[in-house]
Amino acid sequence: MTDKMDDLEQCTRELEEYLPEGVDDYLESGIRRRACERTFQLACENLLDICNMIISDDGLGMPHDSKDAIRKLSQHNVISKSLASRLEELTGFRNLLVHQYGRVDDSLAYGCLYDESGDFYEFLEEIERFITSKRCGSGEHQDVERR
Repeated sequence: MTDKMDDLEQCTRELEEYLPEGVDDYLESGIRRRACERTFQLACENLLDICNMIISDDGLGMPHDSKDAIRKLSQHNVISKSLASRLEELTGFRNLLVHQYGRVDDSLAYGCLYDESGDFYEFLEEIERFITSKRCGSGEHQDVERR
């Protein structure tokens, strides 16, 4: 699982690097726009892989879809309810990008991409607290510093 967590962190850093400061720069560069979208997609896939690994390892039941995988982690106090809600929206946006359910408004996409990296980092922090609490054998989550 640590490989997936490292990949998610790397994707998040790359997204921050690729994403320009302003929406106009984002809209003017098709290559940069697609790089951001693809990096976001990979970050989401790593996040969902992590969710599914925890669900499988802890016997939390079979999720119906990606949003249900996130919900299961929240229901079992692996991640907070507020983060779970934001991650469900994030995966919905990922599905929109990947499956192209209609034309994506690139200006709105920029705002979403710009705002989402914090949620990826928060997810990693909460997962690390969960893993540490399991290792320590306590029910309480503890703060852990990332390598």
